[in-house]
Amino acid sequence: MINLIKWLAISCVVASVVSCKPYEKPINIGAAPWPTFEFAFLAKQLGYFDEQQFTLLELTSSTSVIQAFQTGKLDIAFLSLDEVLTLVALGIDLKIVSVIDSSKGGDALLSKQKINHLSELKFKTIGYENKSAGALLLDEAFTLSSLNNQTVELLEVKQNEAKHAYLSGKVDALIVKEPIKQELLALGAHEIINSTILRDPIVNVLIVSGKTFNEREDDVVNFVRQYYRAHLFYQKNKEEARATIAVRLQLYPHLFENALTNTQFITAKNSLMRLSGQPSNLEYLASKLSRFMIEKRMLSQIQTDFDTLISPRILERAIYE
Repeated sequence: MINLIKWLAISCVVASVVSCKPYEKPINIGAAPWPTFEFAFLAKQLGYFDEQQFTLLELTSSTSVIQAFQTGKLDIAFLSLDEVLTLVALGIDLKIVSVIDSSKGGDALLSKQKINHLSELKFKTIGYENKSAGALLLDEAFTLSSLNNQTVELLEVKQNEAKHAYLSGKVDALIVKEPIKQELLALGAHEIINSTILRDPIVNVLIVSGKTFNEREDDVVNFVRQYYRAHLFYQKNKEEARATIAVRLQLYPHLFENALTNTQFITAKNSLMRLSGQPSNLEYLASKLSRFMIEKRMLSQIQTDFDTLISPRILERAIYE
């Protein structure tokens, strides 16, 4: 009887300790549609994530991802480097923890009618997403032609609105990214220029809020590790993985493969190399891009030292632990 009482007492103490463990809300991870971001969703579908630990959200556009991260609704986000710089300019505390890929034609200017020269878009309507990487491609189109804000009508068209804008005739041309690009090409759109003409590539990165970086580092490491694990699964099981992704995107598998070929995926170890060094390759790119965007009035002045924005530690642990 005495032993039973002791056992019950110990059980109560253990239970109270367990119940006192603070609740940790799931980490919210967000991305807009883009081929290589799909490996995060693939990881979820393969069961690599504990769904009580992570909530994976697909938002409709890069603008939506920027706004959600800015307001604290997202803890981790996939964005292009120029989009990240807009957050930095607003004073948002964040860390860049991985370089995911670069656009190798994945961002493009498409038109309904076949045109031979950009100048043929004079007095036409061009749709684009103002706060996304598409603004860089639009600026390059202006640089390569006599076009400017006065000679074309610019219409804000987010990526989730692009197909409707194209079919309804609201625009004569529009800047889109994969996989929407493949859908419009299949509908007869004509590609005028794409991101391969840019002097510096559009680079996509993974960012983490400063609070999450400081308080949930082990969880962030786990997410990054599972993301690259899903990419490895894709490489080894392409047909199965393509089918899984295509169903989620409601896209033909071959169109997803076409979209993916217009990106240059960066492996975890190569990404780590780009984050390392003084200055790192990414720091150099960020500094150069920010100067360009400030000159073009796409960005306000950035007070933050770029070196403090970049951390290779998450990738180091994801790769070597």
